[in-house]
Amino acid sequence: MEFTPDLSVPANCGKRLLPAVLDEIAANDPTRIFISVPKSSHLSQGFKDIDYGTFSKAVDKYAGWLRTQFDEHAGQETILYFGPLDIRYLLVILDTPKAGYILFFSSNRNSIEAHQSIAEMARCETILVPDDAPIILDQILKTLPWKTQIPILPLSYFFEDLDKAKHIPFTLTWEEDKDNPFCVLHISGSTGVPKPVFVTYGTFACNDAHQLIPSLGGKPKLVNFLKGKRYFLALPPFHAACLTFSIGYNNFAGVISVIPLPSRDSTCLLPSLLPRPLTADLMNEIYKHGNLGGVLSAPSLIVDCFNNTEYYKTMLSNIKFISYVGGALPAEIGNESYLAISESLGHTFVQHEESGYHELVIKRDPERAFLQGVFSTFPDKQTFNSGDLSEQHPTNLHSWAFRARTDDIIAFTTADKLNPITMESTISTNPRVKSAVIGGQGKFQASLLIEPHIYPQNGEEEQFIKDVWPTVLEASRACPAHAGKPIPRARKGTVQRQGALHLYKSEFEELCERVQPTIKKEVTNTVAAKATIPELITPAAQKIDTPAKVLPGLLDAVIQTAFAQMLSGLGGGEAASQATSKPLTNSTDNGNPVINDTSIDLAIGVTSPLKLSGPSLYFDDSNLFDVGLDSLQVKSLVHVLNQYLTRTHPGVGELEAKLVYEKSTVREILEMIQVAMG
Repeated sequence: MEFTPDLSVPANCGKRLLPAVLDEIAANDPTRIFISVPKSSHLSQGFKDIDYGTFSKAVDKYAGWLRTQFDEHAGQETILYFGPLDIRYLLVILDTPKAGYILFFSSNRNSIEAHQSIAEMARCETILVPDDAPIILDQILKTLPWKTQIPILPLSYFFEDLDKAKHIPFTLTWEEDKDNPFCVLHISGSTGVPKPVFVTYGTFACNDAHQLIPSLGGKPKLVNFLKGKRYFLALPPFHAACLTFSIGYNNFAGVISVIPLPSRDSTCLLPSLLPRPLTADLMNEIYKHGNLGGVLSAPSLIVDCFNNTEYYKTMLSNIKFISYVGGALPAEIGNESYLAISESLGHTFVQHEESGYHELVIKRDPERAFLQGVFSTFPDKQTFNSGDLSEQHPTNLHSWAFRARTDDIIAFTTADKLNPITMESTISTNPRVKSAVIGGQGKFQASLLIEPHIYPQNGEEEQFIKDVWPTVLEASRACPAHAGKPIPRARKGTVQRQGALHLYKSEFEELCERVQPTIKKEVTNTVAAKATIPELITPAAQKIDTPAKVLPGLLDAVIQTAFAQMLSGLGGGEAASQATSKPLTNSTDNGNPVINDTSIDLAIGVTSPLKLSGPSLYFDDSNLFDVGLDSLQVKSLVHVLNQYLTRTHPGVGELEAKLVYEKSTVREILEMIQVAMG
C-alpha cells in the first residue's frame, strides 16, 4: 500500500517548477510510481501502475507533437483542453508548458455561455479536440469562434514507441518564471459568470513548501501524512483540488494518485473501458481492489457508501482515512470536522458580522512568501479573503470548522456549487413573485422558497406554480411554496438571505427530506443488484388498467422531464424548457394522477431527436452519460420512477440507481420497465 523511495526534502524545496520536477524524478528514480489507473472496466483485475520514466516520456512525446501544430514563430498561446475525464488531463497539463504554451481547463458543467465568456476573458482562441470528446464539445466548437482547432491523436499513440521519444527539456527557471502562469483554471465568480484564474508556478510550488512547515509536535502536516500513500482521487481531473494532489503532492511529495475509470477509451493503455460515472457501487469495487491508503471525495459519495451497509463495511475495512472537499459532510456521518491551520501561513480569522462566524484571511508577509502562493497568482492583493466562514472550537481555540461562504455560494454534498444571487434576482422579476431565496447548503440539491405578492388561496397553488415556473427555467437551464411568514429584509429593502434561511429552516429541511433524503443508514425494500430484469419489479395481482401505449408515454415523459434542464444547459435549451413546462398528468382523481394526452405527446417528442439550438444531442439509443447525465440526475430519475411504480403497483420493490448505470439509454430504460411490468 506504501512504497519507500527517497522522499527526503530537497534543498530547493518550495522553489521547484512542476515540469522540471517531473523530469528530475524520471531521470533519477524512473521506476517510482507516478499514477495508477484501472486495468479494465472489471476492477477485480486490479490497477496498472505507470512509473515516472514512462509518463515523462509520454509527456515529451506529446509536447513534441504539440509544437508541430503551431508556426515556429507563434507566441505563447493559451490552449483549451476539453476531453474525457481521464489521464489525458494530467498529460496535457504537464506537456503544454514544455511545448511553450499555457493550458486552460473549463469545467464540463459549464453552460455554452459560460464557456464562451471565460474563453474570451482568458484570451483563448485555440482548442484541442480529442476524437472521443464529450458531446457538448460539438456545441462549443460550433458556437464559439475558434481561430485554431487541433485534433488530438489517440492516447495510445503517446504511450507507444517511447524509446524513440525525443526529450523536450524544460528551460524555465524559478527566479525568472515563478510568477508566470502555469495554467488557467476558473472560479465560479461572484456575479454568476465564471472568471479565469491564471495560476502561476509559484502558487503550485507552495504545495512543495508545505514540507518545510514545522509540526511543533502536533498532528502531522497533511503533505507529510500522505507521503508514499496510494490516494484515490474521486474528483474531476480539471478540479483545482484534484490537481493539487494529482500533479502537486504527487510530484513534490511522492503521493501516488489513483484515478477512476476514464469516461471512455479503447487504447492499449486502458483496454476496453466503458463509460462508468463514479457511484457508490463503483467506489465499493475501488475500495476492494485499489490497494488504497485513503480517498479524496465529494461528500455525496461518502454519504452514498454510508447509506449502504455492505459498502460501509467495505470502506471501513479497506482504507485508513477519508477526506472530502467542495461541500459540507452531513453531521450524521461522523464527528465535527475541525481543522488546525499552521500559524506559519500568516493567516487570521476575522469576525463576519452578518453570520456571526469568522472568515479565513491571509495577510501578505514577505518573509512567508514561499508559503503564500496565492499572492503569486494575485500579485496586486495585500490580503486574500478566502470567503470561507468557520466556527471556532469551544475549548480548542486553534481548531476551526467550516460553516458557510461569505458570498452565499451554496455548497452541495456533490461538491457542486451554486451562486443563488443571480437566480434569485431573475426569479424575482416574475410579476407574481415578491422575493425568492434558494437553499441547499450541505444538501444534495437546491430548494426554492418563494414569497408571492399575493398569496394563493386553496386550489390556486397549482396555477401559481405554472405561472412562476417559466421564470425558474429562465433563471437556470441546469438547476432546479409556503406562505405566512414574511421574508426578512434589510433597511434598504434587500432580502436578508441568512435570516430567511434561518426563519424557514424547518420548511427547507422538510422539503429536502421529502424530495431526496440525505442520510438513510438502513436501506430497506431495495432490489438486489444481481436480479434479472423480470425480478426487478414484481407486478401486483392487478395489472395497470391504463392502455398499454400510455406507459411508455409516461416513462418517456418522466425521462424527458428529468433531463430537459440538463440538455437546455448544454444547448441553449428552448425545446427542453418547453418540454419541462408541460404537466405530465392532471391531478383530478382524489389527488391520484390521471394520465392524459400530454404525456403521450411528450413520448412522441422523445422518440425523435431532441432539437436544441445546435445539432441533435439526444436519441433513444444515446448513452445518457455521454450527454452529461450525472449522479444527482440519476437519483432524481430513479426517485420519480419509484414514486410512479409505488402508486401504480403498490408493494413492489424499489429500483436501485445502479440499474440506470447498467441500462443507460432511453430505450433500455423503457424496455426494462415494460418487461418487468409485463
